[in-house]
Amino acid sequence: MINYTLKQLYSFEAVIRLSSFTKASKELNITQPAVYMQIQQLQKNIGSDLVNIKGKSIYPTFIGNKLYQTCLEVINKLEQTKSDIEQTLDPDSGHLQIVVATTTNSFISHVLAKFKQQYPKMTFHLEVTNRKLLLEKLSNNETDLVVMGEPPSDMPLITQPFMENPLIAIAHPKHPLLANNHNTIKTLMRETLITREQGSGTRITIERITGMQFNSNIEINSNEATIKAVQAGLGIGFVSKHTVKLELQSGVIKQLNVEKFPITRHWHVVHNNNKLSPIAKRFKAFIIASS
Repeated sequence: MINYTLKQLYSFEAVIRLSSFTKASKELNITQPAVYMQIQQLQKNIGSDLVNIKGKSIYPTFIGNKLYQTCLEVINKLEQTKSDIEQTLDPDSGHLQIVVATTTNSFISHVLAKFKQQYPKMTFHLEVTNRKLLLEKLSNNETDLVVMGEPPSDMPLITQPFMENPLIAIAHPKHPLLANNHNTIKTLMRETLITREQGSGTRITIERITGMQFNSNIEINSNEATIKAVQAGLGIGFVSKHTVKLELQSGVIKQLNVEKFPITRHWHVVHNNNKLSPIAKRFKAFIIASS
């Protein structure tokens, strides 16, 4: 008969998700040896190895992966039940798990601060990440709400656009193309282009709307780093206009006039097709109204 405890399941889930005993111990607020002992006891109870350890890499075995998927379902159900109970007792409280794309940095903190003023008893965990990890969180049902640019079309999600998010081309203030009132895509393709990583929402949108195929070997996975690279004169970048208001005002970068730009798109609030907690419903309505 296989036995395991909730402590063991929580420890195992954290170790696999974070790929680290140290990070798991910090998240669970217990010692690293305690986490290791929980995993050892879990393996003994089940009668099989659950993790492979090679150097600093930790990943599940075949049986470990099956248990990990069960852990996600069990922990998610327990956390949802806990949240439902708390919010039934006090609907103005509750905990919100929110994951946002890096492009939302310019406004999401301000929205959360205003929401927290209205609901001071609520708590939240905010994670800022790239599109790939964001979609993984959605797929694994590890978040209440997601704020992102272009939602995927191949996932059964509920999406709501709420704020314009214009994409612009930016250049160093001394870039020669700034002298032109109109630059074509063909002209742009002769320049050094700083692009986001493969799979990023920004890159997908630009390629779809302009037909551009980026051939530069300069890929940067954050807006902040893209802006710094443009300031240094490395090449032409593409960012949300909301993220560069201060830089444009100060003149350290300039907006480049290019055909088909700005590309007007929207930010979206996204969640899985399941029941939202009361606090998540309120935040969704709040962020849409704030736009």
